[in-house]
Amino acid sequence: MVFVDVPAGDEESGMRLDRILAGHLPGLSRNAVAKLIRDGKILVDDRPAKPGHRIRSGERITGQIPARSAEDVRIGPPEPEAIELDILHEDDSIIVVNKSAGLVIHPAPGHSTGTLVHGLRHHVPGIEHAGPSDRPGIVHRLDRDTSGVLVAAKTESAHRILSKQFKSRQIQKSYLAFAFGDPAAKYPAGIDSAARSGRITYRIERHRTHRKKMAATEDPESGRDAETVWEVVEQYGKICLLRLAIKTGRTHQIRVHLSAAGHPVVGDSVYGYKNPARALGLDPKLDHKTAALINNVGRQMLHAASITFTHPETGKQMTCEAPLPDDMQALRRALNALDSQPE
Repeated sequence: MVFVDVPAGDEESGMRLDRILAGHLPGLSRNAVAKLIRDGKILVDDRPAKPGHRIRSGERITGQIPARSAEDVRIGPPEPEAIELDILHEDDSIIVVNKSAGLVIHPAPGHSTGTLVHGLRHHVPGIEHAGPSDRPGIVHRLDRDTSGVLVAAKTESAHRILSKQFKSRQIQKSYLAFAFGDPAAKYPAGIDSAARSGRITYRIERHRTHRKKMAATEDPESGRDAETVWEVVEQYGKICLLRLAIKTGRTHQIRVHLSAAGHPVVGDSVYGYKNPARALGLDPKLDHKTAALINNVGRQMLHAASITFTHPETGKQMTCEAPLPDDMQALRRALNALDSQPE
């Protein structure tokens, strides 16, 4: 008999129950999982549900899998894997890493191996006791193609304390992103530089038709509150480098907010322009260098630059920073070069 206990977070909100469960039970097919749900073996907040039930953040998926099905289910945390980690800080309670773009945080459908959690299991013996068994140590997440600083707990006590800080919004996070356009263009030139900043407060909800996506809404009765503060750091013609701080931690928040504001993140294939050069009105002959540059960006140019939190053991405030990754440094140099030379 295998016992299931899965708390649903923001990332699972809006997803089908059978799909979420299949990700946590990689030994079972989607059909086998659906049958368990229909047979009443799986409950959502202690109530029976259908395989297609759309999960809401905060709901709890529980149940017991009969022995004949449990034989195929991986029991316990993900196996340790020797994955190279860029460690920014480590002590007895926490480990802070600079996550590379492309690295998935924890096992999910389509990603049963090679995640950050697998690497943490190899590097930190005993971390399997810190938090949920399928994502030990994890107290917050970054999108797969977002790089940057991420803190993980090494003990159950640290996991509990850090999780509480995130939930109560005591954590300060700063991001850097290349985005299209100039968010501060509406301000007249020459005024105080502080005016080249602002905030986005659209509420965020699961997309009505594309359930893997999130969407911005101004409907006060829909979605969840979200706030992103932005500041223009550098402007390169039709592309800018932004510093961003998020007051809430909604799924894909920065990407959704910037897209809704008309300034999507460069390289964002989900919320950005399908053809950036065309969207910006670039002439393929006159602006061919800029067009080639932005059309060939390999991932969303979003980086978690720093995080400030209270250390779960010492009680002291600490800040960890991750340097701008090579691909974003290269884009910055290329944009500077184009900005200083006519096409």
